[in-house]
Amino acid sequence: MTEALTERLVRAIYEERTERVEELLRQGASPSAASADGETPVYLAAVSGAADILRLLLDAGASPDAESRGEPGSQGLPLCAAACWGHSAAVRELLSYGADPDLREDDGTGWTALLWAANGGHHETVRLLLDADADPDAGSPGRTPLMAAAEFGAADIVRSLLRHGADVRRTDGQGRTALDLARAWSGKDIGTQLHKQAETGPDDTYEVSRSTRPDGTEVIVLSVSSPGGGGGYWEKGTGHAVIVDLLREQVTTR
Repeated sequence: MTEALTERLVRAIYEERTERVEELLRQGASPSAASADGETPVYLAAVSGAADILRLLLDAGASPDAESRGEPGSQGLPLCAAACWGHSAAVRELLSYGADPDLREDDGTGWTALLWAANGGHHETVRLLLDADADPDAGSPGRTPLMAAAEFGAADIVRSLLRHGADVRRTDGQGRTALDLARAWSGKDIGTQLHKQAETGPDDTYEVSRSTRPDGTEVIVLSVSSPGGGGGYWEKGTGHAVIVDLLREQVTTR
């Protein structure tokens, strides 16, 4: 009976049926028990950004920091999952229930939530994590949130990290600083570079969208569809030149 309730709960979370989740919890479904595939309810709600469901699970006693042990691609910390996709409402819920913003995935060897958020250019999520006292330099060996934001081209995130004391002099495994990473993209046509990254073929169809950030820069997204059903999307900001100026000033004054 317990396993059946767990599977029903997992299915309800996948389908984002908040009332059904509430009903199953009342019936005795565990808010913490992992599915047969190793995915925890809290992780599944976090990765889909289902903040209302997260609140129900956490109110029922689930830990905000329990790491999911599912198959590759469906495992990790709830806060990292929400931060990766920029689900700011879910991040806010997890933090309000005591999630540790500095935990690393993969039993302490992987990325932090702040690194995931910076890597994806999610400024609101970065702000929430920094306001929760996330370490601005905590990322993974050889990569800091500042490096990730600089490479993405997210000038607003770089500003936030600098205000919270991020170290501009740290280097990655190749000896590059955040300034070096921003310089490598500065002046390039982002759309063209995304096409190169995606390695689009002659039969692929693609769409380019642009959105303006509050700081006046843009985020460019390349969505690709392949005839066989494959594809994906690639995105990058256009704030690299601004970031170069910001970081150059920090390097000379520190």
